[in-house]
Amino acid sequence: MALCKDRVTKELNDRGYNIVKLPRVGIEPMDVLGREDDSMEKLGSIAEVWTSTAPLPVAGAPAPAAGIDGEQSSDLDLGVGLKLLSGALAGLGGGISLPSLNVAFKKAKKIQFKFVNVESTSITPFALGKFLANGTLDMTNPFAAHYFGNDETQEYIIFDVLKSDSISVTAKSETGVEIGADVDALAGALGANVKLKVGVSGSTEITFQSTMKATFAFKLFEVFFENGKWVPKGVGADDDLSFAANDDAFGRSVVINPLQLIRIKS
Repeated sequence: MALCKDRVTKELNDRGYNIVKLPRVGIEPMDVLGREDDSMEKLGSIAEVWTSTAPLPVAGAPAPAAGIDGEQSSDLDLGVGLKLLSGALAGLGGGISLPSLNVAFKKAKKIQFKFVNVESTSITPFALGKFLANGTLDMTNPFAAHYFGNDETQEYIIFDVLKSDSISVTAKSETGVEIGADVDALAGALGANVKLKVGVSGSTEITFQSTMKATFAFKLFEVFFENGKWVPKGVGADDDLSFAANDDAFGRSVVINPLQLIRIKS
């Protein structure tokens, strides 16, 4: 959501979720993240390098995320807010350029977000543990060997993700008064996968609704592979684990830390 801890980020962190700063499709339960020095990699699904006699865990049906759906962000400075909005819309398949957003929100000084239609998709730790307890790690895979066979790296498995297909935006003046945006300019610049919805009469809220759901937060376990066995470790929300990818606003892919931008290797 934001580069600082606004109230939505705090609520998610309090629930143990890490933030995908630029929401996107393709972050799922069973995905592995590898951290080395100051870089983070999404390595793929653990099932690609772990052959188990236990069945592959299947994520449960998406469930509404009570207490998160519709929670509003703090008011963000327009420049930062539009960069984040541009990245989020790209993740939802409705890419729109910053110049077009600047035109549409030219009267605004601040912007406020909220994710709508939020759902949680997860596998249970027990199901993940059963899968890991009965199998073999493919150490002939150079990436598996490098990460899981290296004391200088950390490995994490995602088991819960939050997804949304809609982002609502409210533009505001410097004093916090809600103001309208140029809806026609927005509609003409959006990609085909995202539709624009305007609130009820008198409302300045605009909702961007996609045909797909993008992941914007996740929970994970740190895992160790020691003496042929898996050892899980619970991990709380950590700014070093909140990452972005394909971020045209900030350059190449980055892990976002409160004090610095760290590049993800590609």
